[in-house]
Amino acid sequence: MALTVTLEFSEDELDYFRSLMHRVRDRNGQRPQHEVAAAAVAEVERLRATARSPFIRRRIDRVACLVAMLEDPEWQLPEPERGRVLDGLAYIANAEDLVPDNVPVLGLVDDAIMLELLLRELQHELDAYEEFDEYRRDEAARRDKPGVHRPVSREDWLGSRREALHARIRERRDRDLARDGEAYQLITRF
Repeated sequence: MALTVTLEFSEDELDYFRSLMHRVRDRNGQRPQHEVAAAAVAEVERLRATARSPFIRRRIDRVACLVAMLEDPEWQLPEPERGRVLDGLAYIANAEDLVPDNVPVLGLVDDAIMLELLLRELQHELDAYEEFDEYRRDEAARRDKPGVHRPVSREDWLGSRREALHARIRERRDRDLARDGEAYQLITRF
């Protein structure tokens, strides 16, 4: 029988987790993007090897999607969204474990909390990228058939969709800021 546990954090407690993210971001400095991505991939693989919880495994897969969106030449994520994703990956790459991972059952609880906070913060970027990737696959299958006239290039139809999704990320983030205020922002770039 599985046991479901619900955790509720106060704003003060969430501020503590946010401060951990900010410390890692500040320590990260101007580290090159490829180093941040490589270190995040290594941490994702380490967590995959140790995580037995479906909750954590699902979040690890979403973090891997963050790396993919940075490395995808057709997505071309603009600033400041690119910086936000890099800040999130920097946290994953340099996570400060509050509970050592080798502690049975509870070792990945702190990782699960931080992954959840990070993924919530970057939800708009993830949703848009996943939609873009699905669109790209579907459209390529439809357009790349032999004998089909192609009046619009791949870059044109991808570019149009990409621009619309990038604009949507900004609109949704602005809407969230207006609704929730900056207190709910977990990752910020100064």
